[in-house]
Amino acid sequence: MVNINNWTEWPFSYAAQFKVKGHDYTVYPDILMGSRMVVSDSVHELLQVYTPSLFSRMALFRDMERSQQKLYWMIQPPLVNCVGELSTFHPGGTLMKLVVDRERTEGRPLLQVQGLRETCTLVNLALAESLLRRGTSGISFQEVDMQ
Repeated sequence: MVNINNWTEWPFSYAAQFKVKGHDYTVYPDILMGSRMVVSDSVHELLQVYTPSLFSRMALFRDMERSQQKLYWMIQPPLVNCVGELSTFHPGGTLMKLVVDRERTEGRPLLQVQGLRETCTLVNLALAESLLRRGTSGISFQEVDMQ
């Protein structure tokens, strides 16, 4: 049996299958953030344009009772140590204010900030605008300071 926690080590042909229970009004968002980032097929196609080398594996959401299946992708944005010197942290080590080192993010439309307790995913302005133009659901954007 394959371990979901080691999904980045799976052969390319492997896919995760998640059983879901929906109803007539179930909305499947385009982006799901959690311990791993999961995106709809349409968002995955867009991300491939901006980040062709994006690491991903197929994930199927299967509603057996309704005989429905939705195609998603688990993705791992590149991990980049881009926390700027001006970032501030709470006494427990959690992030208070993120300031990003601009030089370390150059040329990366999508990345995950390395070295934080929290999961923090950054997108550049062009990718954010592309996602918004397409009416992508399940995501909100917050501007970050750069140094």
